[in-house]
Amino acid sequence: MTEPRQLSEAERQALWAEVKAEFPNDEMMQEIHFVQLLHQAQFGNLSRQEHADYLNRLIPQNLGNSR
Repeated sequence: MTEPRQLSEAERQALWAEVKAEFPNDEMMQEIHFVQLLHQAQFGNLSRQEHADYLNRLIPQNLGNSR
C-alpha cells in the first residue's frame, strides 16, 4: 500500500524558512502554512484515491459501532 513521503530534516527546515519569510510577524500563519506545505510534500505523489485510502486506514474500524 502506498505511504506518504517522509521528509528529511533539511526539507522540513527549508519549508520553515519559506513560511517564516512569507509570514515574518505571524506565528499562527507560519504554523498553518507549514502544515499545508508539509501535507502537500508528503501526499503530492499520491492519487486522490491513494490519499483517501491512506486516511481511511487511520480511522478505527469500529467507529460508531460501540453501543
